[in-house]
Amino acid sequence: MPFADMQDVLIVEDSQLHRLLATELCSQLGFSSIRHAANGEEGMAQVRQQVPDLMLLDLEMPRMDGVQVMQQLALEKLTPYIILTSGKDYMLISTLELMGCGLGLPVLGGLKKPLQAGAMQDLLARLCQQSAKAKESCALYDPDAIRLALQEQQIIPYYQPKIDLDSGQLKGAEMLARWQHPSRGLVMPGSFIPVIEQHGWATELTLSMLDQGLLQWQEWARQGLRLPLSINLSARSLQGSTLIGEMESRLHRSKVPARYITFEITETAIADNLPEAIGIAARLRLAGFGLSIDDFGTGFATLQQLTRFPFTELKIDQSLVTSISSKPHLQAIANSIIELGQRMQLTTVAEGIETRQDMELMQARGCNLGQGYFIARPMEAALLQPWAKQHQRMVGETPPAIR
Repeated sequence: MPFADMQDVLIVEDSQLHRLLATELCSQLGFSSIRHAANGEEGMAQVRQQVPDLMLLDLEMPRMDGVQVMQQLALEKLTPYIILTSGKDYMLISTLELMGCGLGLPVLGGLKKPLQAGAMQDLLARLCQQSAKAKESCALYDPDAIRLALQEQQIIPYYQPKIDLDSGQLKGAEMLARWQHPSRGLVMPGSFIPVIEQHGWATELTLSMLDQGLLQWQEWARQGLRLPLSINLSARSLQGSTLIGEMESRLHRSKVPARYITFEITETAIADNLPEAIGIAARLRLAGFGLSIDDFGTGFATLQQLTRFPFTELKIDQSLVTSISSKPHLQAIANSIIELGQRMQLTTVAEGIETRQDMELMQARGCNLGQGYFIARPMEAALLQPWAKQHQRMVGETPPAIR
């Protein structure tokens, strides 16, 4: 069984034909226990007896539909992995995926009926990715320990490559904070970034990341690699009058050209501190830095922010990119965003590329750059150059049509 330890699947479906088709599919995929329920009430009764590893949940059913089943599961704190199934349009299915996730349920995704083996395998593959992400999330660390980590520069950058979707060439890397804990190993940002922001240490972290990034840029440059770097700029840093000077002085000492550094600003950050954020953004551009609007496509003031801030890059939020090849309604939204970026002469970047299909689709739509687990996971600095050399060889051997 290739998908974690899943063995038991419950198919909740009122159509006998679709139950049979789903049963055959689950058997092909190696599930050893395949149970059935003809409606939502029967499905809930079986879940209460034994929570399945996976539930295939039809949305349209008599007596208790798929929406009501998810609401009841959340109410009773029963959390099998769920794949939604329906003959309805993708927009409705996608909406209910979000609703299920919002209820705290592990919804892997939605499929149109009749079910196809390839699409279901793709969704089950997400389980492995979700498991990896789950390992990243844990309780917040003690502020004193994080304070010490900042002082002793235990918080280091990992680098996630960004590539040109047309040529496949490496075009940059985003710096992502990781804590190299002296006794617990690598700690993911979800365990310490919220504490840093809460205690007003975000600017200190940004400057520390910038210091380390500039040193690393110099090291790579001596080896022939002049790589543009992106650094996240927290909401807590978008205020005050000293930040730009601190950045400029570091840049001057390092002699790294400012055009190789881009700051990524989230929409939330901008909305929270609009007047000061506009001034800081303008001064960053005047200093020669690039400026990226991160997580574009989420939030409610996206277009308004684009008209107010001098961005050079637009990063399409991963929620609009991951699995886009199987979601036509997301393709329409992505098309519009990419066209908007092109008209505004911004570099467009697709975040969250996790499959070749998603990467090829974003390439075909004209998106400039791509970033995501399919291309490369974040890595420590020492591993980036070997990855770059291997990637370069692969690009050279791959025909342009399938890069």
